[in-house]
Amino acid sequence: MKLKDLETSPKKNLYLIGLSVLVGLTAGLLASLYRLVLEKAETFGRFAYAQVLHAPMLALILIPSLLLIAVVITFMMKKYPMSSGSGIPQVKGQLQGAFKANWFTTAFAKFVAGSLAMLGGLSLGREGTSVQLGASMGQMVGGKLAQTERHRRILMASGASAGLSAAFNAPLSGVMFTLEEVFKYFSPLLLLTCMTSAIVSDAVSQLFFGRGSVFHFVIKGEIALQDYWLLIILGIILGAFGALYNTTLLAGQKWMNKISSVYWRVVLSFAATAIMAMVFPLVIGSGHSLINQLTFGWGLGFLLLVLLGKFFISMISYVSGIPGGIFFPLLVLGAVIGAIFATLAINGLNLPESWYANFVILAMAGTFTAIVRAPMTGILLLVEMTGSFSYLLPLALVSLVAYVVADLFNSEPIYDSLLANMLADKSNHIEEMLEGQLVIETIVQFDSKAENKRIAQLVMPHDCLIVAIHRVGKDIIPNGQTELLAGDYLTLMIGQNNEDETRRQVQSLFSEKELTEE
Repeated sequence: MKLKDLETSPKKNLYLIGLSVLVGLTAGLLASLYRLVLEKAETFGRFAYAQVLHAPMLALILIPSLLLIAVVITFMMKKYPMSSGSGIPQVKGQLQGAFKANWFTTAFAKFVAGSLAMLGGLSLGREGTSVQLGASMGQMVGGKLAQTERHRRILMASGASAGLSAAFNAPLSGVMFTLEEVFKYFSPLLLLTCMTSAIVSDAVSQLFFGRGSVFHFVIKGEIALQDYWLLIILGIILGAFGALYNTTLLAGQKWMNKISSVYWRVVLSFAATAIMAMVFPLVIGSGHSLINQLTFGWGLGFLLLVLLGKFFISMISYVSGIPGGIFFPLLVLGAVIGAIFATLAINGLNLPESWYANFVILAMAGTFTAIVRAPMTGILLLVEMTGSFSYLLPLALVSLVAYVVADLFNSEPIYDSLLANMLADKSNHIEEMLEGQLVIETIVQFDSKAENKRIAQLVMPHDCLIVAIHRVGKDIIPNGQTELLAGDYLTLMIGQNNEDETRRQVQSLFSEKELTEE
């Protein structure tokens, strides 16, 4: 069968799933290599800072080296602006059609600059970069082998799932993150392709790092049901912290942008990190070693110092725009908050010391939910990263409370806010206005503007047409008198020339009113 005929063939979905296997292989390989390089870079960076502490004259080598690294990173950021920052907002923007990037230059710049940032000890995570590297592999495969723009976007999403899967050995979390945070809707085809890529990518990752979980917490007991009121308090604290984190990060970006020179922004981040490495080296880097060292023996004052130091260095590392994510550092912050809460609760209420690890894990999920606003991803991520399914109920409770509290503070999901800032300043990002049409899918949600309305009654975007309706296992050919019901699965054709605005109008029309009016 010719490739050009596959899009009209009943086997087109099988072909797309086959391509998602290739995406999983390439994304898993690249993300695993990146993860391996980051581990080596962080280890060497810590060693270099330690040598300077013992022999201060070595600073004459360290300082020029950091300045040179800053030059390389600045060049990458200016030459390939889509490589800056986390990577997750960039992928979301690409999938929404807001801007377009070259997959090779973006992946190359992200890999090199992110590795150099970790070599310098910056508090950045691997997950955002891994998501973007995976999406780039999906873009590569889709650009070569997919026959429609819709399928190219699906393969990019599959690559994003594969990237997160390889970063944390967490295939289910990779799939859920794409559905819950990146796409924000569910479709059977999207689920199948993302799951295929994530599973294949996880298999590749296991060849590099084995089957072990990312964290090695020892869970010796479960929190008693009568003590769940403590989890509600913990959720409230995490929700408030999440709102504070988001506000501080966005304000820090505005402050840093007042420095016109990208190079001096990068130098400022490296200078702050180098100073912190001299006075408090525990908080630099990704934070993986910090989590593994957390123990009930740490005093409350020391834990508070760790929280403040990690919070500061994470902020100063990210707001400069250096390639790297906030995903893992925010989990570390959550772990420290959990340790503080556990210390207070265990000592103050004479609770079992074995609950310490439980509070740490629960706080990580709650912090992720409060900041990212993706509770299912947070729950699955902590389950997969710790290798235990024994505390799903407390994870869900803490995440729910943290979500509600953060929402009461009117704190927007951080990746949505970061994407909005990027869209407000498109001049700093690679854009390409596309011509032609694109097929997208959406669901008529309960209490949306379109529910129980005839198509002729809807105020549709001028370049948008409903071409098919899937309802209760049957396909309906729409016309002006067709009434839309909640749960209808719509296929729409839109123009690519103003795709991001059209998508926003479509979301406003078919999403629940409370969601679109926020």
